[in-house]
Amino acid sequence: MASPLWEGVAGLSLLAGDRGCPAPYAPWARRARQALDRHPGADARALFSRLPRRLPSFLLPPPSSAHDITGELETLCAVPEEAVLAELHSRFPNGVPEALLSFARSPASALTRYAELMFDYWTLALAPHWPAMRSAVEEEVLAHARILATEGAERMLGHLAPRLPLAPGPVSSAPHPGSGEPLLVVVPLLLAHESGLTARSADGSTLAVAYQARGIAVLMDGPDGAGSRRVDGAPPADRLALLVGRGRAAVLRALVTPGSTTSIAAVLGLAASTVSEHLAALTSAGLVQRHRVGRRVMYELDRFGLELLDWMEGGRSAA
Repeated sequence: MASPLWEGVAGLSLLAGDRGCPAPYAPWARRARQALDRHPGADARALFSRLPRRLPSFLLPPPSSAHDITGELETLCAVPEEAVLAELHSRFPNGVPEALLSFARSPASALTRYAELMFDYWTLALAPHWPAMRSAVEEEVLAHARILATEGAERMLGHLAPRLPLAPGPVSSAPHPGSGEPLLVVVPLLLAHESGLTARSADGSTLAVAYQARGIAVLMDGPDGAGSRRVDGAPPADRLALLVGRGRAAVLRALVTPGSTTSIAAVLGLAASTVSEHLAALTSAGLVQRHRVGRRVMYELDRFGLELLDWMEGGRSAA
């Protein structure tokens, strides 16, 4: 399944290293570094470079369903404090590394700060590319789903084996109750490279393993459609702007990826106060919904907002 959080962590492993990025990833890495250099408060590279190469599972939970980035970060923030402390004591019996001390002292607060930093980084480095990335990964998932349906789990894992960072071992894609085998979740990532990302759920019931997905070419030429759209993302015949106004239309389009007032303002180049007014109006109209991730208020398109955007952008017929 596609995982924006895992994709973000894999991207950080490329950005935080001392060596230059390999050719397929270099164009994305260059753009990401430029964006992060302009917004140092959202730069997660320094923190990531100090973390252990194998992240604790509370910082990289196995994906459990098709989430957007806010959903995955909500799951991360909901990890029980006792689970965080238990994993730290188990992984580091001789002392918790300095980079993880804040999680040992105040797990809930540290998780919230980590989620906020990851969201800001993801918004700048990956959100502009995510529609194209998600499409590429979904094609990968569908291809392996066909193999699973027609040839079985063993054949599917056989196809994936050369790209998995480790042999799955005693795991199963559909374990029998009481077998003791963890459920194997394979996570296709465009930025996997040699990250070797793996994670096991706190109760040991799920093992997630990332692998390099095909389709990295979608990141070679910049964000999808960047050359044929205006700065606010509006197509030439802008029916949506005629209906709700240009500013609110730009905010609606930006919310294809959920975001905060600050992140949307940064993406669109608008004042935060202007974006806040547009969000209030769109929320009152039932096109946008708001919810909290830690201390931050997040916005995303409601069902009617998605339908309106799809209709006005030509995704639906008049029938």
